[in-house]
Amino acid sequence: MSNFTPSTELKSADPGFSTFTHNLNRMMETDALAASPEVQAIRAIEAPIARAMELLGDKYSFQILHILYQLDRQRFVELEHQVDGISPRTLSARLKHLERCGLITRRQYATIPPKVEYELTERGRDLATTLNTLETWANKWFPYQQQTNSLPVLEEV
Repeated sequence: MSNFTPSTELKSADPGFSTFTHNLNRMMETDALAASPEVQAIRAIEAPIARAMELLGDKYSFQILHILYQLDRQRFVELEHQVDGISPRTLSARLKHLERCGLITRRQYATIPPKVEYELTERGRDLATTLNTLETWANKWFPYQQQTNSLPVLEEV
C-alpha cells in the first residue's frame, strides 16, 4: 500500500498545483471567517482539491466569481442577467455562500429601491490566476461550438 497523499506527491509533480494549493491555503488562513461553522467544516477536509470543490464546486460559483473578476462590482440583477439559467433564489444562495467564505463582499446602500452590490475580496481576487488557467484549458480542449437549431436532413429510402 502506497503512502500517496494528493497534497504532497502531486504538488511536486505540477507547479500549477503547488500555486493552487498555496492560494487555497492562503484563502483559508485564520481570520474572522475561521469561526464560521461552514469554513471550519471546509478546513477539516484534508485533500486540497476536495476542499476547493467544497468551497467552489457548486453550480454557478465559478461563473459568479469570474464575472465579478472581469467586471468588478455588480448588482444582483446584473449578475442574474449574466449567469444563464440561474434563478434568483439560487443566485442569492450562491452569493451568501461566497460571502460567508470571504470571497465576495456585499455592500447595501440605504436607497429606495434598495441597492446592493457585490465585489471580490482579496481572497476572491487571489483566484484570478486559477480562473484564467481554467478558462484557457477549457478553450484549448473543449472550444465553443455554436449549435444550430435546424433539424438533420433525413434521406428518403
